[in-house]
Amino acid sequence: MSRQTGLLVAQLLNRFMWFDGALQRNLEKRGWGGVRRLESMTMIYVHAGIRRPSELARLIGVTRQSMNTALRELEDKKLVRLQPDPKDKRCKIVEFDPAGAAMRHEALNVIEELEALLDERLGEGTADRLAGILDADWGEAPLLNADGERKKKEAI
Repeated sequence: MSRQTGLLVAQLLNRFMWFDGALQRNLEKRGWGGVRRLESMTMIYVHAGIRRPSELARLIGVTRQSMNTALRELEDKKLVRLQPDPKDKRCKIVEFDPAGAAMRHEALNVIEELEALLDERLGEGTADRLAGILDADWGEAPLLNADGERKKKEAI
């Protein structure tokens, strides 16, 4: 099977949009609308265990100011709350607000249904294989030379 070089990143982004769009539409249909993409991405990362606003901003690729705005909106919707970080009193950590448990449960149900749909459409075990590929250690993002060759790490 041949593929066009250079499209993989677009395909990954497109499939993320497929998941997020389906999640948004299904939550709206079930009465849980009003969560923007940045907010849903934040919720997904918090579910994965990322708790510091600065780390959330870095991973999602937004400014700390944008992340703080999203977190305030999620707090207003009673989906998350910011608590003092027990390891560093100058920082906050994000945790789920118990008041938003029903919406989070519904979102996880939708995601579970979407993953099952992938298996139906693309073959049994597709979601597990895809998760394994994405969870594999890809190593640090490399720095390439201008000619496209990977730079060799200098011996210490």
